[in-house]
Amino acid sequence: MRKALLSALALGLFLILIPSRLNGIPVPDTMVESFSSARAFYSTWRIKKWTGQVDLSFLRNAEDPYLQLVCPSSSWAFVRNVSVNIRNTPILAWSWKVKALPKGGDGRFRPTDDEAAQVYVVFPGSGLFGFGAWSSRILGYTWETVPAPGTFYHSSRPADTRIFVLRNERDGLNVWKSESRDVVADFEQAFGAPPPNPNYFCIQIDSNDTHSLAESDFGPIEFRAR
Repeated sequence: MRKALLSALALGLFLILIPSRLNGIPVPDTMVESFSSARAFYSTWRIKKWTGQVDLSFLRNAEDPYLQLVCPSSSWAFVRNVSVNIRNTPILAWSWKVKALPKGGDGRFRPTDDEAAQVYVVFPGSGLFGFGAWSSRILGYTWETVPAPGTFYHSSRPADTRIFVLRNERDGLNVWKSESRDVVADFEQAFGAPPPNPNYFCIQIDSNDTHSLAESDFGPIEFRAR
């Protein structure tokens, strides 16, 4: 039994350490969501409703399909399982646009913890095999109202959540922005250790704490090789 376990662990370590190119062959990107089909989205993603109502629309611009979210004094999240070799495809890439920001939204403080656009990569925890009360470590990227881009903070909802603020109100409304983040480097900065492979991905929008309005759009999301 112990030999079998050690062999399995050794194989897992070998797979994690495979470089992003083998003999010059590029590793394919891992698509999280293309937003090309409402039916596919609802069959893959779970909706977490805390309060209120969020309107979802699946639209298309000249380049890509996208998801539109309208959130009046509400809080919703959309979660799905992912299977990603984070060492092979560490770059998280997506586009987003904000059309309304929650008034005074600032995720660093509970009374104003509203953000118009949020993406989260969820990893197993630091307990034995990732199990235990501390069973998730969450890396978040937000488009906030008040905190300046480049702000990094710890969120207590839930615990072990680390947030990188990428955009705020000064980035303007109704303008598509493209993002590219090295998730491995961000995780190591946030948690002080190399990341395991993520097991969930989350999109969130909320405006309930400030009792205001948030609107945002999300374009295709994928993990890419360096």
